[in-house]
Amino acid sequence: MTKTTDFIAELVRAANEVEKLGPSEKRRLLERGLSMARALRELILKTGKVAPINVAVDHAISGVAENIEEISNLTVSRSLLALAEEIRRLRILNNS
Repeated sequence: MTKTTDFIAELVRAANEVEKLGPSEKRRLLERGLSMARALRELILKTGKVAPINVAVDHAISGVAENIEEISNLTVSRSLLALAEEIRRLRILNNS
């Protein structure tokens, strides 16, 4: 498996076990996911492919990461799954 696939799996596992994670681990995963999604978007744009950008999702997940102590586990879990799906989508677009 690739590093991207491994990270997607890590995000899904974390989403399913979010209650076991501390605030710093939740924040770190969200920030890593955002960083990877942004890097994949940049790579797609550099290769001349079309990549729809959903700035609202990035902004919402950034807000979750910044306020992690006040955010419910359900919201964190949904954010992790949204990032996993976005990274998967971008990986597919990049490989096509």
